[in-house]
Amino acid sequence: MASEITIPFYQQRVIFVALLLSMTLYAIGTAIVLQFNDGEGLASEPMAELNPIGIAFGLVSGMTAITLRMRLGARAETLEGAARSNARYMSRLIPLVIIEGGCLLNITAWLINGEALPSLAIALVLLAVAITITPLNDPDARY
Repeated sequence: MASEITIPFYQQRVIFVALLLSMTLYAIGTAIVLQFNDGEGLASEPMAELNPIGIAFGLVSGMTAITLRMRLGARAETLEGAARSNARYMSRLIPLVIIEGGCLLNITAWLINGEALPSLAIALVLLAVAITITPLNDPDARY
């Protein structure tokens, strides 16, 4: 049986932090663009339909990510060795990617409409969830 290749935790952490930074830097860039545009969105008229779409997508992506994180994480704990390490990695990566989609959609709605509520609020909640599920220490490391 061939041995499984695992991604070292420090490389996993780089990927996780890159995902967090992409959401954060896009929000900062959007804030700068809106500041230079006197708080006005980039659309000539606000697109009101983006608000319910952003809310729905934010809720679904947040709940899906949390549910997947719990289920995939529980399944990972039943495995051993390299299989557990890989499963733990995926149990964190997949929810982060799902959250990133919801976050970026809501930041884009903020950029288009220029209205912080509800878009920016939802994006910040999703970013907070992403930060919460991002591991900082290797769970397999011996202390």
